[in-house]
Amino acid sequence: MKRVVVRSAGEVGYVDEPLPEPGPGEARVRTSVVGICGSDLHALAGEHPFIPLPYFPGHEACGVVDSLGPGVSAPAVGTRVLLEPNVTCGACEYCTSGRYNLCEKLVVVGCQSPGAMAEAFVVPASRLYLVPEGMSDAGAALVEPMSTATHAVRVAGGASGKRAAVLGAGTIGLLTLVAAKASGAARVVVTEPNEAKRELALRLGADAAFSPGAGVVEKVREELGGHADVVWDCVAAQASVPQAIAMAEKGGAVVVVGVPAADVAIPLAIVQDREVRLEGSAMYTRTDVDRAAELVGAPGFALSSLVTKTFPLDEAVEAFAAAASGAEVKVQLAA
Repeated sequence: MKRVVVRSAGEVGYVDEPLPEPGPGEARVRTSVVGICGSDLHALAGEHPFIPLPYFPGHEACGVVDSLGPGVSAPAVGTRVLLEPNVTCGACEYCTSGRYNLCEKLVVVGCQSPGAMAEAFVVPASRLYLVPEGMSDAGAALVEPMSTATHAVRVAGGASGKRAAVLGAGTIGLLTLVAAKASGAARVVVTEPNEAKRELALRLGADAAFSPGAGVVEKVREELGGHADVVWDCVAAQASVPQAIAMAEKGGAVVVVGVPAADVAIPLAIVQDREVRLEGSAMYTRTDVDRAAELVGAPGFALSSLVTKTFPLDEAVEAFAAAASGAEVKVQLAA
């Protein structure tokens, strides 16, 4: 079968390999749709702190189960499934307390182990989630990134009644906007340099959208009527983090959702003196996946506005180029 590989920074290619056979506790899935994530673009640029090159991408995926390993009875062959790619030990303090996204031995399919950007992939059967009835393959492959957004909202203590900002209107930023509004946020302001994406944010429910240039902190605070109760930073760069902290002071929270390419300097005196809570948001647990599936499956979910380009699996080079161009929102490949 054919599998996509990122061999080195900037180099996407293919390998031909035998169809994988599932081992004990595993299932094989024939890929239907797989998305390209912002993390994949960081890795392609050689800038992801936790994905060494070369690697075999594909963690936003859905497909059909076609073989079960020893000891596995479900999901049945022929079942449509989507991937929850966090493979955990099940025994550490984080796993046993329900915070398995922080597992001491976490391995993410498509990041630290071979992913679903292939004709087929093998994973522990426990990492497969039944695709809700009536959900398209494109929607099913979007549940994984939506889970990142629902987790980020949950990490912030929910959004009900809160004044909020989302920095960055890529896929994760837009999905965080959707998740926050669906969870009852009073107002959400988005910052994003791309005008088309700012306009999309407004269509998806943002109360205002600004370019992140000079004066943006004052514009956001004015639009919110004061400080942000929570800022979701989906950019995680030197330019965005101080802005997020300034929007949240005094007493607000900054949740870092984006994957930083490098360390950043923060105004620590402001964090301390203005009681700004700064925390990270990493992946998700099944609670967040359940909520994500509910949101993606809701009537009126703007799937066509979010998935803006689809390529066949044998055009992965072109698909990565489109995703990296910044002109698209979510790029997917269909096997």
